[in-house]
Amino acid sequence: MKLVRWKRFTWDLTKLPPLESPLPDQYVVRPAARDEAKLVNHAVFTALTLDSAWCDTLKLFSDRLAAQIDLAFAREAVPALVIMHGSRIIAASVISTEPDAVSHLVSGPCVLVEYGNRGLGTALLHHTLELLRSSGLERATAVTKDNVAACKFVYPKFGSTSEPYDFAGQMAPT
Repeated sequence: MKLVRWKRFTWDLTKLPPLESPLPDQYVVRPAARDEAKLVNHAVFTALTLDSAWCDTLKLFSDRLAAQIDLAFAREAVPALVIMHGSRIIAASVISTEPDAVSHLVSGPCVLVEYGNRGLGTALLHHTLELLRSSGLERATAVTKDNVAACKFVYPKFGSTSEPYDFAGQMAPT
């Protein structure tokens, strides 16, 4: 079994800076509707499956991630944010507003591969952090693999701090 290193990022939502680069007009960020659970699940798993940095690890925690997505759609007022390109969901970020959650970003910002490197992950992360702040959280956390693009280029933004994270036998949510 391959050794997987994880990092936990934490944001102080009371000090969240503004988003400097808004999305181009062809993209729309909006809350996911409850009846879009399957579409969001599909977007998240497609983004992770087609990302070479995730495909080897995804099978270890895919059941847990799917259950957490289902739980978010069952109990959260806004279970996820999505980015639309026309009528297509091209990115999604599923959340948990539970104050003691291991990760408030259940899926993290998942962007379909063909839409990568356009700042969509950064914008989705910021909108997600704003949503978590508006839900009453003062601090948000996310756990991700150490070598993925989100860990290197997205999660370090907006004043986050990071530290190695050990799941002690648990499988990572993202």
